[in-house]
Amino acid sequence: MTPTFVRSLAGAKLRTIALTSAIVTLGWSQTASAQVPTDTGTQRLPVLGRSVAGTDDSTALALNPANIGFMQSGELRWSAIFLDDDLLVPWQGHAFSFATPLFLNLSTGLRVDVVDPPEASAKPGNYQFVTWGLALSSSEAFSLGFSLQRSYSDSAIHDRLASYTVAMSSRPAPALGLSFVGNDLNGPRNQAGGSRSPSYDIGVALRPTGERTFELGLEAKYIQDTDDWVPRGTIGLDIAPLGRLTGGVTMHHLDRSEPDYIANLALSLYNSNPAGSTEFTGGVVGGNALGAEDSFTNPTLEVAIRGFREPVGGEAPRYAVRVRIESTPSPREHLRMMRRLWKMAKEDAVDAVLLELRTDPSDSFAHVQEFRDAIHNLRRHGKKVLCHLEDNGGMALYLCSAATKILVNPAGGLRFAGLKSQSMYFAGLLSKLGIRADFVRIGPHKSAPERLTRTGPSKVAKADRIDMLQQLERQLVEGVASGRRMTPAEVRTNIAKGPFIASEAQQAKFVDGVAFDDELEDSVRTMIGRDTLVVDEDVLGPRAAKKFGREKAVAVVYVDGDMIDGRSSNIPFLGMKLAGSYTIAEALKDAREDPRIGAVILRVETPGGSAMAADVIWRQVQLTAKAKPLVVSMGSYAASAGYYISAPGDRIFANPATITGSIGVFYGKADVSGLLEKIGVNVTTYKTAPKADAESLYRPFTDAERKELDKKVGQFYDTFITRVAAGRPLSKAQVDQVGRGRVWTGEQAKDRKLVDELGGIRQALEYVRKQAGLSEDAPIVELPEIQTSLLGQLLGIEGLRADAKISIPQQISGMIKALGPFMVYQSDKPLMLLEMAPVKP
Repeated sequence: MTPTFVRSLAGAKLRTIALTSAIVTLGWSQTASAQVPTDTGTQRLPVLGRSVAGTDDSTALALNPANIGFMQSGELRWSAIFLDDDLLVPWQGHAFSFATPLFLNLSTGLRVDVVDPPEASAKPGNYQFVTWGLALSSSEAFSLGFSLQRSYSDSAIHDRLASYTVAMSSRPAPALGLSFVGNDLNGPRNQAGGSRSPSYDIGVALRPTGERTFELGLEAKYIQDTDDWVPRGTIGLDIAPLGRLTGGVTMHHLDRSEPDYIANLALSLYNSNPAGSTEFTGGVVGGNALGAEDSFTNPTLEVAIRGFREPVGGEAPRYAVRVRIESTPSPREHLRMMRRLWKMAKEDAVDAVLLELRTDPSDSFAHVQEFRDAIHNLRRHGKKVLCHLEDNGGMALYLCSAATKILVNPAGGLRFAGLKSQSMYFAGLLSKLGIRADFVRIGPHKSAPERLTRTGPSKVAKADRIDMLQQLERQLVEGVASGRRMTPAEVRTNIAKGPFIASEAQQAKFVDGVAFDDELEDSVRTMIGRDTLVVDEDVLGPRAAKKFGREKAVAVVYVDGDMIDGRSSNIPFLGMKLAGSYTIAEALKDAREDPRIGAVILRVETPGGSAMAADVIWRQVQLTAKAKPLVVSMGSYAASAGYYISAPGDRIFANPATITGSIGVFYGKADVSGLLEKIGVNVTTYKTAPKADAESLYRPFTDAERKELDKKVGQFYDTFITRVAAGRPLSKAQVDQVGRGRVWTGEQAKDRKLVDELGGIRQALEYVRKQAGLSEDAPIVELPEIQTSLLGQLLGIEGLRADAKISIPQQISGMIKALGPFMVYQSDKPLMLLEMAPVKP
């Protein structure tokens, strides 16, 4: 036992003595009347010092079964009370309990009490109690509970007492918990005269600081058969770094001039590990209501093993966390991974993070920049990061250059020799088929239709694409140079020598060495300079909640995929996600009207789409921004219609590599009359007006119609720049200067006042939480909710999940997205859409 621990334990004992003395001083230790409490008899061991409204562990099975619905993970517990032989109450024995969350917001638990009353007990005889509980929590703030309990004994008076209990707990605010428990509602009795009276507990738990650091419990129990009220008070106090001090006082026989009391005090020592924690609790219980003179010589003991970690107590041992990426994260999966890394940065016991990349960490430079930010955040908090590659490309190099050290598999390498961007042009193919793409656009920079109308890029489109490539290449080179302690010129020279096998990558200074998977744990220990435990990320246990219920949350509303009118959907096997205007608008409306949502982040991951969809969503963004703090976080793409819906945000955050801008409109259709003629199909049209079939696929636009379309496109564009000017510190003329379809990186957009700050989702969250007055760990709610089929939930079949990713060849994917205007959008719809030709390393 270390001197520090001895001093801490001694201090705890002194505090225990002091508090016990305070209780005595308050007058609760008057000469005992030696009266048995009003609720003695055949019953379970009491739960001492814990609040009926605030207890979230397996002891809740006997105290308030609704509260097991708030448990973060499972717990196994042994409790014991040892009484002097001359006491009259039967509260001596052992209790074994286990409780755990299940699924569908259900939790359950089992408790066995083995009661061995003192010899002087009013009702001697050993007995056992078995309790089974079930809870259903609708949220972090509300839970219903139910339990069945039955006694077993060789003593007839204690045997066969079966009853049921119902309970409710509500936590409407971080500082307030409310509970009601109806115990033994059927009033069980047996033939030998044994019985248990129905009773009712009403409890309030107060946490003045809004966290569990200090908790005061105020309760009252009504015992039906004796018509007695039994008040009770509890206290809980976190004592860093030891654990938690708990105590309680229960008053009996209030009709007397000197009521009787029972008081207890206990100290819990917590010791956390990566997977959970252990608890060791020692205390005393006494008071004249136990049936004898005042005495605090009755010890209580508890030992618990939990799958969750306490916010206080010892943290042993120190450890490193392994994070393994085997499939490129989707936008939602990306945010969830960032949140896990942010939490690791705040864990004092985490020495390092081992990042094993078995595929690209992202499909865009913008997401990699947010990933790099998470690594920088880890390192700012004193964590080391080891990145291990297998056979990766430039995205992995860009990411891992932010790490402390990079290793590669000896048989692996770095498949990277520079950036590229490829576009397919289909005018020749369409011409051979007899199809003509007929489009009108706002200006030469709005180049999306060119892939259907030309056999190659225009000079303007080519210059725009080269500039974009150069911007992203510069960001990558500067990031690698900074992380690898190289000059940008040296990085460019070495990149040009790629791709690399492992030894060549090391010679190019892009990696530090080689290692097999089985050598990585030793590599981590070498990196941090001491022995440490390496655990998988999924082993980490959750932290016990510091606050009651759920405080106001930040809603992250995703706009992910091509924007369409109507409902969001996927096109299976084609790899296309469609963000529906109705779905996104309803999500924003829900976030605006939900009192549990304190702020909103519009997470834009779209190249644009339907102009009508953009305006429907824009209106809901505008209304929501008036009601609550709303900021925009631009991910990989936030272009054209994606920028349109971003303009009303209070503040716009973009990564340096975010693709944004593309403020412009185009309009058009496919004329398939030539194809029909080739295959011998004739179409006869009957119409009541000359332009009734102007948008038909069976003929081209006339010159007059094309002139009218030019006018319409100009009108839609004017609406676009008007919306942008209303939300940005720019005039319509200034918006027009940076618009007309020109595409910008986030870095360029900030220089042109199209975005406010360079930063990712972490910076956006920090800002909006501060603006809304929320805590730095305010929860996150993701909207719209992903719809999963019941069969997919039951079987876990990836293909049945609404956001499931289906891998198809990149060449086919590029063709599909290029033909998107024909496949997804109606010919009579104006489009605000960016050409989708991603830059790939």
